[in-house]
Amino acid sequence: MAHRSLSWRRVFLLLQLAPSLLLAQQQSPLQCVTDAECEELYRKGSKCLESGSCSNPYVSGCLHAMNPEDYHKRICNSDDVDQERCRTSPTTMAYPEIRVHNQDWEVAIILSWIVQVYLMELLDVPVSVGLGNDTAISSFYSMETALPFSRKTYSFDAIEKANEVGGNCMLTEEDCVHLIPDVWLGQKETMLRAFDDGQIDYLDGNGQVGKISWYIPAFTAARHPLTVTHVGMEGKNEELAAIFKRPTTWLDYCHDVSLTNCSTPDEVAERYPQSAEEQGKYFADGYIGHFRDTIDNNCTLNNGTTCTGHIVNAPCKWSTFLESQAYHNNIPLKSNGKDANDGYAYHEMLEIWAAANATRSDVIMWWYEPDPAVQLYRGGDFAFTKVHLPSPSVECRESRVSPQDRCSPDPAVRRGTMEGSCDNIGHTTKKAIASSLRDMTISTPEVDQSPGYYAIRNFNIDDLDLHVILKTYVDKGKTGQAARDAVCEWVHDNIDLLEKYTPIGYPRKIQGNDDSHLGVTATAQVMGIIATLYVLIAFALTYRMRKARVFVYAQVQFIFLILLGLLLVAISSILHSISPNDSVCVSQFWLVSLGYTCELVPLIIKVSAMNHLMRASKRMRRVNIKPSALYAKAFFLTSIVTICLIVWTVVDPPTATEFRSLSEDKTTISSEQGCSSNSEYWVTVSHFWEGLLIVWAFVLAFQSRTAKAEFNESRSVGTMIYSHFVFAVLRVVVYLIFDDDPYTTAIATSFLLSVDVISALTLYLVPKWIKNGQTINERRSRRVHVSETVRSVRENADDTAKDIPTAFEFGKKGAHLLFSPVSANLVSSMSHSSYFSSMRGNGFHRPDFDEEDDPATAFKVEDMSTTQPVVPLWDSSTSRTDDSKRPERKVCFEDDFIPSQSSIREESTAEVEEELGSDTSDSSDSKEVPGILKRPMSVPKSNVPRSARYRCSPTRNIRDLTSETIKES
Repeated sequence: MAHRSLSWRRVFLLLQLAPSLLLAQQQSPLQCVTDAECEELYRKGSKCLESGSCSNPYVSGCLHAMNPEDYHKRICNSDDVDQERCRTSPTTMAYPEIRVHNQDWEVAIILSWIVQVYLMELLDVPVSVGLGNDTAISSFYSMETALPFSRKTYSFDAIEKANEVGGNCMLTEEDCVHLIPDVWLGQKETMLRAFDDGQIDYLDGNGQVGKISWYIPAFTAARHPLTVTHVGMEGKNEELAAIFKRPTTWLDYCHDVSLTNCSTPDEVAERYPQSAEEQGKYFADGYIGHFRDTIDNNCTLNNGTTCTGHIVNAPCKWSTFLESQAYHNNIPLKSNGKDANDGYAYHEMLEIWAAANATRSDVIMWWYEPDPAVQLYRGGDFAFTKVHLPSPSVECRESRVSPQDRCSPDPAVRRGTMEGSCDNIGHTTKKAIASSLRDMTISTPEVDQSPGYYAIRNFNIDDLDLHVILKTYVDKGKTGQAARDAVCEWVHDNIDLLEKYTPIGYPRKIQGNDDSHLGVTATAQVMGIIATLYVLIAFALTYRMRKARVFVYAQVQFIFLILLGLLLVAISSILHSISPNDSVCVSQFWLVSLGYTCELVPLIIKVSAMNHLMRASKRMRRVNIKPSALYAKAFFLTSIVTICLIVWTVVDPPTATEFRSLSEDKTTISSEQGCSSNSEYWVTVSHFWEGLLIVWAFVLAFQSRTAKAEFNESRSVGTMIYSHFVFAVLRVVVYLIFDDDPYTTAIATSFLLSVDVISALTLYLVPKWIKNGQTINERRSRRVHVSETVRSVRENADDTAKDIPTAFEFGKKGAHLLFSPVSANLVSSMSHSSYFSSMRGNGFHRPDFDEEDDPATAFKVEDMSTTQPVVPLWDSSTSRTDDSKRPERKVCFEDDFIPSQSSIREESTAEVEEELGSDTSDSSDSKEVPGILKRPMSVPKSNVPRSARYRCSPTRNIRDLTSETIKES
């Protein structure tokens, strides 16, 4: 019967202990065998782990679990090794991670989880919860469903560490946080000092009104009314010692109270504690707790003046002034915990209250609101009832014991002064934000700024909303999963409220290239293809017309180099219009730089050589320029550019980079891919080099404007260079204006390059194609009246400056001077074949010459006034100082020296015309012309230039023409 009555009594107690048993099981996860069991217990998404417990169903996101159709998975954070349960942050919105301290009480944990869900699922800001090495288990998204408490109450040192590492807590393994979500009034001095030191940002509330006081159960208040106020308890040692007995741990109960050392079950303990954790429990599954008198409660031994009742004090790091209040108000109550101020840990305080509820014992405790324990016992016999202490005042508030003194080992220091022993006043609890989070946000460009800092500052939750969360938490069993359910349900039901805290412009949307860009891109690509085909067609046409007079004069080999450069630029225009990657980016800059170099450098070298020969001819100096030397110069400059491009590619290569721009409404981010290097120096140098080539070529073209028409390309070259200059300036303008818009920059550059190539070809080559009416291989004859020839001789005989050679031609053996108009007019009446036939008949012979060959290729000369081929003064491949290589002296003509007026004997025009005969075909010319050339000219030796003596024999000269003959004619 004894055992039966004991069982019924235990059942009765268990019915009363329902709230306390919730506390005992809050750390006990539900056991499972299959996933279906977990989904039935929690919700879809929960899995049965290898440990036999159900997993957190919110690992992929609270809102996603509640409504997967409307909400995507949460953003990933540093705790996510397996990223299948989350989504990676877009590059455009890769915000820095924020770390929130969960602290060591339930409300603070709940607040940290609300902040985490709000930022990660509504704003895509990665957030971790904890101090550093505990973030994986402290997170709302932890696979386990426990409710982890931090090892620290306040982590101002961790905020300092965050500031030391510039706000990036990923750089340190030490404790590091950006936010402490729940700071109470007792930390006021610490917060102000941290604020003055620049460690924390703006001091703002989190929406709660914190209320701290002493609390007793309604059960005690009804039984002992004197305990409701400090006045009733003042000096009541014996009464309070009798009412408030001291709690006993499970181990102490078994050793000091149980008659069997808990070897057999009794009303209090069912067994002996099985672990060190159970040994220190004041209430647990298997132990309902026990309160007893100790020496401190024995007023007989203490003469009734030093005995005390027991009061449960909080840890010294909390905002507790209990010792000061009890001592200076003469309330004989004392705490016996293990903390520095004899306080108890948070879980111990809850266990003691639960044990009092289970054993129907009186208890008095320092406590606060809001807290789930208040909600848990609300409406019952053990509902928290406030004890009234002396009213607070400003003087009392300013005389409080400092946080450091509250943890002093000296009781006198912990008690402080009488002025600071009043009751606590309700106050707005604060949130402490690391200043590095503010600085990191402000220093970031607006388009990349994280909304985390501003959202945290705006966020707050009032007591009513928090009471709803706490009620759900308590009703669902006060477990870790119950806390997650309460947080998730509140967030889901209050999204509209949270959106009010969201900074303007967030959450932002990513916008890539819209459909309208496709047409522009396609047009740019077509333009690039057209430019490329145009260059290829120009290659073909130029090769086909390579023997045309205009291309021979313009040096067709150099035209091919120009076309090669334009081809590279045209290909680059196509690459600018396609989606960039690292290879495309490198190719773009390479092709543009090499293209303009290959185009402009040969042009510069050719025009420069022509200008050099023109200046030399005015000074009657012989110049020998080999084409190989010109090609070597072009190759040298191109090689320098290539080396610079290689250095650029190795040191700081252009890569595909995401460029972001913010819309006017601040909500849309345009994300586009473009090419860039870390340093803008490379692009600047590239533009400078291109500009230098353009200016160089333009100056040389301007200097060659006085050359003979057949060789004078100053107009076409100058126009083409001007076109390059305009498009180069436009490309620089586009680069500067649209620096943050890579798509517009690339497409505009593509169009400009294509049009630049097309314009250059049209301005430089199309006129040459149009002028191509004759080739140099064509046979033709032109007759010029002898009187005109002689008149030209007389007009130019005394003007030596006008008789000097004024043009040149490139060939396989060098550059050759061309004849002046005076000497050319003497043979202007002869055709190609007759003239060269006469030369062979007069001692000049080129074994490799064929009458059908191109005379400009064979002899590398051309008359600049009559457009008739003439004989060179000398073979440029032979040095005048090397007698062994000196060619056989040729017949002297008037072209070999400057004739003087006295050296010309006149003869009748009739005789000359008789010798010339009538204008017939080429074959007749070849028979008649040598007759003119076979008459030696009477010229004093002193009138023969020294250079002419090495080039010809003055013994065989042309028929004398006298002034009388000229007059007669």
